[in-house]
Amino acid sequence: MAELKIKIPEDLKMEMEKFCVDWSLIIRRTIKREIQNLTEIERIISKSRLTDRDALELGEKISKSIAERFKQHVTGDRR
Repeated sequence: MAELKIKIPEDLKMEMEKFCVDWSLIIRRTIKREIQNLTEIERIISKSRLTDRDALELGEKISKSIAERFKQHVTGDRR
C-alpha cells in the first residue's frame, strides 16, 4: 500500500489524539468519497453543452435566487 504524508496544524493533532480512532481509515474513506464525487462531476460535465460563460451566468442567477429566498426567510416577507 502506498503512503501519503500530510501536514496538519498542531491544534488539530491535539484534538485528534483525544479519540481512539483509526484516522488512517477515516482519511482513506474520505479520499475515496471525494474521488467518487469528483468522478461524478467529471461525468456530468463531459455531457454538458454549457460554455464556461453560460455556467458562470447560471451560477450567478442561482446565487441571487438563493440569496433572495434567504432574505425572505429571515425577514418573513412571503411575496
